[in-house]
Amino acid sequence: MTLRLILGLGWSFVAGLAGGWLVLAPWALGVQGSGDWTTVTRTEVATGAGLVVLAVAGIVVVAVQSVRTLRESGVLAPSRATARTADGVTASPEMEKALIALAQALADDLDAQREPAPARAPSEAVWRQPS
Repeated sequence: MTLRLILGLGWSFVAGLAGGWLVLAPWALGVQGSGDWTTVTRTEVATGAGLVVLAVAGIVVVAVQSVRTLRESGVLAPSRATARTADGVTASPEMEKALIALAQALADDLDAQREPAPARAPSEAVWRQPS
């Protein structure tokens, strides 16, 4: 978890710095004057803005994963919006009732289709199963 956090934040930081530089480079290097933007300036600003947006998206993804991991480990309280089971699946009382009814119906069906057990010899122990 820590390695993913460091790599994700590091990547986002580098992408954000590169994007910021691309946005500011035409004026910092004196290539763009105060008049209309050249094709190169428009391209650098658009590319830089895209990198900045990508960096912000990376930070958001890392933050969401970090919060989820902290909630799963019990450091943070679970969100009140959803009740989670141990498997991380949202549970509802209606779904539980439906699954219980389905399991009961399947068990009854299996019991109805099962053949009767063969008769055991009187000398055979109760715990011993025939091979």
